[in-house]
Amino acid sequence: MTSNNLAETEERTNCKPIANKLTARSKNGQGIVELVTALVCLVPVGLVLIDLGVVAIGAGINDAACRDAARAAASGPPSELTLADNRTIGPDKSPYQRAQSVIKKIYATNVPAKIRQNIEAIETIKDVPAIEAGGAVDGEVSVKTTIDVYPPFIVGKVVGDGGIALSAKHIVPITYVMPATAP
Repeated sequence: MTSNNLAETEERTNCKPIANKLTARSKNGQGIVELVTALVCLVPVGLVLIDLGVVAIGAGINDAACRDAARAAASGPPSELTLADNRTIGPDKSPYQRAQSVIKKIYATNVPAKIRQNIEAIETIKDVPAIEAGGAVDGEVSVKTTIDVYPPFIVGKVVGDGGIALSAKHIVPITYVMPATAP
């Protein structure tokens, strides 16, 4: 062997193959491409799940507010002490005001949702005891509330500025006991 051949052989032995460097680089690049592709698919799915969670929380808040408003409306005297079937309770009547006050005081949230101010309240009075004897008023109060939920991400952009309107309705028996008056 000549000295030139020996030097070339040592050079070949000491160098690392170029193919190994290219393979390592392509594997790193492939991993980054896979990560970016996965994120492009998973981030929108995650944002939609967050939006649906906000909608679910809004529905729960509305249901609880409606239930509590119906209980408040049914806890005092009815709007009128006369028999009635599906009588609409106006904003100037005390059952409506009791329901409205519960919604205003308790259910102000930081969630992107707002309970509408106008509620639908209906009462049915089946029996009113005599004024002299007093007793329990037999009937029920129905309250319907609506909440507008504004999802913050993708679903919010799809539904627009109006948000998603969700309604809840609860019917509660009247718990008012009319006091007896002295003759």
